[in-house]
Amino acid sequence: MKMYIRGLGVLALAGALVSVAVAPLGATGGVYTQTKHGNASTGVNRTPDWPVGSCEQCHVQHVGSGLLLFAPNTNALCTTGGCHGSQGPNAIWQGQTAYAASRHAGSSAMVWPGPDGTVDPGGPPARIAGDAGKCVNCHTPHGYADASGLIPSLMFSREEKLCIVCHDGSPATKNIKVDFTKVYRHPAGTIIGKHSVAENGSSVNYGFSPTNNRHSDCEDCHNSHVAKADSGLLVPPAASNRLLGMGRISVTNGPAGTVPSYAYRGPADLNPPREYEICFKCHSSWTTLPPSTPSGGQPKDKALQFNTNNPSFHPIEAAGKNPNINANAFVNNWNATKLMYCTDCHTNDTTSVRGPHGSVYNYILKMDYRAVSGQRTMASAELCFDCHRYDTYANNSASSAVQGYSRFNPPTFAKGHGYHVGDRRYPCFSCHETHGSTTLAALMVVGRSPGLSAYTQTANGGTCTPTCHGQKSYTINYAR
Repeated sequence: MKMYIRGLGVLALAGALVSVAVAPLGATGGVYTQTKHGNASTGVNRTPDWPVGSCEQCHVQHVGSGLLLFAPNTNALCTTGGCHGSQGPNAIWQGQTAYAASRHAGSSAMVWPGPDGTVDPGGPPARIAGDAGKCVNCHTPHGYADASGLIPSLMFSREEKLCIVCHDGSPATKNIKVDFTKVYRHPAGTIIGKHSVAENGSSVNYGFSPTNNRHSDCEDCHNSHVAKADSGLLVPPAASNRLLGMGRISVTNGPAGTVPSYAYRGPADLNPPREYEICFKCHSSWTTLPPSTPSGGQPKDKALQFNTNNPSFHPIEAAGKNPNINANAFVNNWNATKLMYCTDCHTNDTTSVRGPHGSVYNYILKMDYRAVSGQRTMASAELCFDCHRYDTYANNSASSAVQGYSRFNPPTFAKGHGYHVGDRRYPCFSCHETHGSTTLAALMVVGRSPGLSAYTQTANGGTCTPTCHGQKSYTINYAR
């Protein structure tokens, strides 16, 4: 009997003239010898009975399995025999124990559905339901090639092309694919070939200079071997379990206005990350920032802005410095001492999928926000009012009690936020910085027009010199 494994060239003779064809496993393009498995020097070396990297290292003649494998065709095949039983060299793979606790391992929906012709025509046909959670839903042991050559990491599609075939609403329930078609998005699918599994702690691999390697692929935020669903309500700054097993940047803050010291924490650190630490890989001075943003602005060092020793900041790393704000000045369960996530603002505009994948709004925001100080009427559906009460800060027709939740104290300066934003039509951006201020309290900012040309904090308020009238001093009265 002659037995062939198509694409492998393995021939077993058993003395009969019967041919049995075994289904292809993805050994397309004859690239097996180019893969890490098939390398004649450093490839699979399970047994000394056969050459390193040879097909016989995994496929054994005269066994009962239809695929002639040395062990049952489960993930145990990959993790036994001295191969993938322990942590990989770049710690993206943490071993079978960590993988078994992940969503990809435990979900019955984790079954390769077959190629998506609208994204990538490559890849093997759909796998059967019994293959749920298997490594071969994403990896082919024989290698795959496309027009650009060998696909890394024994994948059968490149980068996010592999992920979004499943994460388009079926079989995964959340549709991430649609977010990457929106006007404002992280550049997954736009910047190709810059991500590497060996990026690790080198800031150059994420930076603009000396060689522009800035990119954002699914693997830069998610470790598919470790990520899993959250079991309860998230409490910042602890990140979602969907971000487990990712490299990130922890900070130790120094004096106000100074850049923090950075420490890279690799994927092997399975302690719960802080969400902002993952953002800091690209959005801090740990790496080199580009000269401009896709929106045409000047990129800012977010680690510098969120320094907890600054006079003011949005509460990403620690609670804000103005704890006396009346709770009624907030909406949606926010208050003056609560911490927040980057993704409370930067996320899907429909909120169906949390995370900064894509949005119809600039800066990948969940709601409209305009970084311009020109006079205009602010709407209640704008981003600021997802946390701060619109009637308190932007509606001059609101009751005195509601405006009083954050009001400039009379008689020195009776007209407060409602008057300036609602009546005079100066948006929040005219006077306030978005992320944090290295020099001023209350996220105040100078230099915008209309806005402030000078501002000085006092014990109970401040003195401002606006572009629209003379200098005024005020105190704050948070009505109770």
